Amino acid sequence: MFEVKYYQHTTHFYERFRIREGEIHLTQSTALAQYLRSVTGASKSQVLAYHSFVRKLFPHWNHPHTEIYLRSMIRQYIHQHASEESMNYLEKKVRDFYLSLRFLIEMGMTRLFDFPSMQLKEEQKFLIGMFEQLRHDPIVVSYRQERAHLTKKKMAETLNIDTDIHTVCVHHFDYIDAVRMMMFYQLQQIGLHVIFYIPFNPHAPNVYQTWRKIYERVSGSEYSRWECVENSQPRRGAKFARYLGDRFLDQEDPLHHVRFLTFDHTTEFKEYLQKHPIVKNHHEVVAKFEEDLNIYTNCARNDHFYASRYGQFFLSLQNCRKTNNGIFLTYDDYVNMMTSGWVQSGHVNGTQALTLLIDLRSYMDGVKSFQDIMERLQALVDLQEVSRVFDETAKEQAGSHRLKRYLSNPFRCFPYVHQSRYKITVKQLIECTKDLARKVNRLLLGEREKRNVRVYIKELNDIYVAVSGQWEPSAKQKMEKLFSILIPADWEFTMEELYQFITLHLGAVQDEEEDDQDSPQIVNIDQLIGKTLIAHNIHVTDLSLRTFPWEQSEMPHLLTHSWLKECIRRSFVAGNRIMRMNALVVDYYSRNVTRNTALYSIYHLLAYGKGQITFSYIKDLYEHNRPSVYFTILQELYGGTAEVAQEQPEEWKWEEETVVQEEIPKEPLQAIPDLLWLDSDFCQRKFFFNAFVEHHPIYESDFHQQQAFAIIGKLLAEQGDGEALVRETIFPLFPQWTNAHKQNLLDTTYPSSLRTYKSYQNIYYPKAMKRLQRLGSKYMVTKNWKAKYQYDHDTFRIDEHIKEFLASVQTKEIEARSGQHCRMCPFLHVCKDGEYVIDANDS
Repeated sequence: MFEVKYYQHTTHFYERFRIREGEIHLTQSTALAQYLRSVTGASKSQVLAYHSFVRKLFPHWNHPHTEIYLRSMIRQYIHQHASEESMNYLEKKVRDFYLSLRFLIEMGMTRLFDFPSMQLKEEQKFLIGMFEQLRHDPIVVSYRQERAHLTKKKMAETLNIDTDIHTVCVHHFDYIDAVRMMMFYQLQQIGLHVIFYIPFNPHAPNVYQTWRKIYERVSGSEYSRWECVENSQPRRGAKFARYLGDRFLDQEDPLHHVRFLTFDHTTEFKEYLQKHPIVKNHHEVVAKFEEDLNIYTNCARNDHFYASRYGQFFLSLQNCRKTNNGIFLTYDDYVNMMTSGWVQSGHVNGTQALTLLIDLRSYMDGVKSFQDIMERLQALVDLQEVSRVFDETAKEQAGSHRLKRYLSNPFRCFPYVHQSRYKITVKQLIECTKDLARKVNRLLLGEREKRNVRVYIKELNDIYVAVSGQWEPSAKQKMEKLFSILIPADWEFTMEELYQFITLHLGAVQDEEEDDQDSPQIVNIDQLIGKTLIAHNIHVTDLSLRTFPWEQSEMPHLLTHSWLKECIRRSFVAGNRIMRMNALVVDYYSRNVTRNTALYSIYHLLAYGKGQITFSYIKDLYEHNRPSVYFTILQELYGGTAEVAQEQPEEWKWEEETVVQEEIPKEPLQAIPDLLWLDSDFCQRKFFFNAFVEHHPIYESDFHQQQAFAIIGKLLAEQGDGEALVRETIFPLFPQWTNAHKQNLLDTTYPSSLRTYKSYQNIYYPKAMKRLQRLGSKYMVTKNWKAKYQYDHDTFRIDEHIKEFLASVQTKEIEARSGQHCRMCPFLHVCKDGEYVIDANDS
């Protein structure tokens, strides 16, 4: 078994600790390794975090490429041996198979067996055959040989140590699974003296329960036989220790600098961090799920390739599906790929289509494939042609006058007939769509299709060269790094592993080896022990029921302790059996003392924290969540009530400019046609936007467009062959709605006389255009009807309306009047006074 030495006061022990020649020191976390190097002056080759140690010993096995390769071999095995009925189910388990196989290989297992009494699940039985085949894979065989031929000399060469290694000291491991335990056994077998240094106090069994339960199995002896190398006791943290049931400290707890905060929302937490920024090794913030919080704060990296438009292409490509009937995708994925910078047709780049694609969202509703998209775009070309016919008919009278063109062409209320709004034409968009479809077809694999990785990356490179002329240098650098990777010639992957391969090299993966990130970040709580000893201030956040105490680490889902135990009994004898059996026992206890491990980490913070200690809880970070019970307990022990983290708003004082209200000339207002003044019955601000900003209504929402379609369709149905001609010519121009729905819109729209006209200068337009101006806005009793009445009776008194409009003009805005009519206003989304349906009191 192994030698275990314990210390009762962590900082006192390590301040006097000395590292000797020929020793290697392993820590569980990078932060603790950093602390140990700082107090001993040792080099990085002598003091390493465990994950860094095994990566250096077996670099090929621990390279991310190996994971991708093994996943591809697992998927291949499933395709070859699974029944058609179970194949999809087993493919969803690829990650579980991978984790299980890696655990078995690193633990040194040779075979698995089916024990009828255990009633193994289908996937567990499938794992038996998979493991039997893949353990003979060249990469697995190579790793096993590396392990078998490991010596002290090879280890020294790998770690760049000039002297002979004779001792490995293992510091503060509060979690040792079977894989780690087998590594320690191997270090012992090659002639190294392995010593475990742990914090422990025999008089505090509750606080140190983790250490006793794990290390009595590691050492093979009771704790009374361990050597105590430091026996002073910390005074701080006594209150929490007494709460846990230990009475080893009689003195008062001198700890006072503990603070408790409650954030009502993640935005408050973000504002707090902006005013109390993370400073590495001085002010540190730790959390169980730090990645979630780094997203909410400014700590998240913003140089990730997938956060750029170029990376969006790959994210959306993953969502596409290739079948015998074509390529299926959503409109969002189509937009992301089109505007990603990967699409080029002649001199037109897909990025130029963004504004058009935004306006087309409702028009493209329901598209599921490239074929659907092409059909919609062709229908849009036809719609633009129809609109152009109306424009050409009145070209001589209307010229380029926007308002006159609208009065002559009601289709101009739809945004996508206005070419002037966009940098690209619909026909150019069709050509770009063809280019995108060709590229997606080249890069997208069908279900279970495999492709040589070198060939695939070469094809991606060919596309990249054709489109990257205007790319940002940082994006080019990422892609060119991908293309420079050496790839084995025989690698063939399915789409899933190809995505993983690309993501590995484009995903801005950080080197976590020594925790040397330049940008400060919230770190995982597994770094808390080391950070406590390094940093001056520690902030433990998100202490919620979901995160603290954290859930125990489970074995790979396809494995169980009892199954592995029986397989070991059948496969090994003597020392090999004993080692693996004990490794399983240590694994079992490490996973089952997780709650005690979490509580010890808090005690360690209270006992050894250098400065301000902060505990906090963030409301609404997760659904159905509440503060951890220990957040409340710690408050009662050390802090009273939690402060609500509300920053005092800064008072801004400025001198307002004196604005001289200039008189608005009336002549331009008198040139506005009666039709636009109808908006003033409802809201002067709507009138201003329609008359001065857009010159006529343009409806962007699908709800408004349906009403506009129904009104135009009903007007056109009053001439020629009536509704039959409308169904034949107009219905196909709006494919986003079903024919039944379009017919229903027509049927529920009352007719208006198309042959009653009004005039505006040299343009005659149907009086019924008033319905297109107001859509379904209702005139309410006791409300303003003046413009409508005068419009209908041809008695328009424009001076009265100008006077009322000028009265609504304020220094910085036009007066608005909210109500049900806001639902029909195309400017509702930009109006701070507008009334949404949810705000209305219709009763």
